[in-house]
Amino acid sequence: MKVDDTSDLYKAEQVRAFISTHKGERALFPSFGIDDPTFDDGFSGNALVSEFSQFYDTSVVINHIDIIKKHGAINNIEVNFI
Repeated sequence: MKVDDTSDLYKAEQVRAFISTHKGERALFPSFGIDDPTFDDGFSGNALVSEFSQFYDTSVVINHIDIIKKHGAINNIEVNFI
């Protein structure tokens, strides 16, 4: 079975895997993922794009990120990709 790595479903899964993984969680790739942004006022979409592109280069390109806060904490991160 061949996985279509150009499909939107595949790309969405890669984005979800990256965002839902804490740095250091994967022993073989300790820099894969993000630090928990929930109460991090310094968290930015630019940092996320930079770290994400280290792993995916141009195979998955993030073109927009919305960081949604609720009660002073990050509640959701919405990522659009091409």
